[in-house]
Amino acid sequence: MEYFILVFFGVLTGMTASLFGFGGGFVIVPLIYHMVGNNPHAMQIAVATSTSIMIINSINAIYRHNRAGNILWSWVTPIAYFIGIGSIFGAALASHLGDKVVKYTFVAYISYVIYDCLTKKEFIQQKASSKTLSTQQKIWNGLGIGIIASALGVGGSVLTVPLMRKLGLSMKHAVALANPLSLPVAIIATIIYIILGEKTNINPDHMYLGFIYLPGVIILSICGFIGVPIGTHLAGKISDQLHAKIYIGLLFIAILSILV
Repeated sequence: MEYFILVFFGVLTGMTASLFGFGGGFVIVPLIYHMVGNNPHAMQIAVATSTSIMIINSINAIYRHNRAGNILWSWVTPIAYFIGIGSIFGAALASHLGDKVVKYTFVAYISYVIYDCLTKKEFIQQKASSKTLSTQQKIWNGLGIGIIASALGVGGSVLTVPLMRKLGLSMKHAVALANPLSLPVAIIATIIYIILGEKTNINPDHMYLGFIYLPGVIILSICGFIGVPIGTHLAGKISDQLHAKIYIGLLFIAILSILV
């Protein structure tokens, strides 16, 4: 039964990666957390597994969105470099925090994002014109995104999509940008979680690579290839406002699933 659940959610994470830029974190973290809940490092395992799957889903989504012409590459650098730097500190921080600290920080932060999206009119209603960040803003936003995303295993989308909406981009372009901006977080955080998890020796049955739950990574990543093209197709079909509202709704579901 566990493997059927992984197959279903693998397809779903592929869809959320390309349709909402999530990379799977909002689905994978609660799912893996409940699957390995008896392990004292359950939340770290869930976050680490999430970041490793983000690598596959993000690359797949980047390829699909690039083919569709949705990625504004001029917006990717230099903020992506600073996201990568921030993710080093975020992953190291999360590995030293207690399981409950990471869990409730995850819930608190997503709650804040929901509140911010609901109270800022420009998230639901796209601005008439767009603007870019200054170099200093790119540095600080990049570092902050990297630290928070890698510490909580949510990818950069939870920060980059609201940021891009504030700057006036459509949901289609904001979501497409979330994938290349999430990739540095996923790669660096995964490497660090492997190293730190190996030192912890969390399970002797070889089902783990560091903090990464290998059966989850394999099944979810393979099935993600089915979901990514579906999400990319839908991203070009639904209205901008509906796209934004569904995004917020999924954040609510993520919080409920981690608390239940």
